[in-house]
Amino acid sequence: MTWTLASSYLDVMGDDTAATSEPADVRSLEELLEVLRISDQRELYERGIEQQREAGHPVAVLVKALADLPGVTGLEALRASRRVVELLTGARWHMMRQAREEGSSWSEDGAALGMSKQAAYDFYRRKLDQQDKSPDPETASSPRSRAALGKPTS
Repeated sequence: MTWTLASSYLDVMGDDTAATSEPADVRSLEELLEVLRISDQRELYERGIEQQREAGHPVAVLVKALADLPGVTGLEALRASRRVVELLTGARWHMMRQAREEGSSWSEDGAALGMSKQAAYDFYRRKLDQQDKSPDPETASSPRSRAALGKPTS
């Protein structure tokens, strides 16, 4: 599965929050992660500059390094973060289906995700239900996806 394939399911498979009027971010996962990396670097440099100034140390090197970084606003980083979560949520659902098809139990799936077997089952089931409510026939749940649901106690 590629991230583009996962992104085709995002309207129904992504985050459970209400949709916004903002257009979907079409950048690749790598580009989004780069925005987050730059935002993190900017924050570290800003904190370092503040700490060095308070300690009475020169900050010219840090100021230059900060100036050399591309500009990333907090809002841009927040949007990138949201999109990364959406992409990973879509990918998680597909990976859960794959694991189930390979014979994993809901207990094993839950343990792999750091949650209970019931929480893993509920997540998968909720995503299937979201697919079924989608007006786009291409995102409707498939027999394959339904078959992977199995029983919650398995």
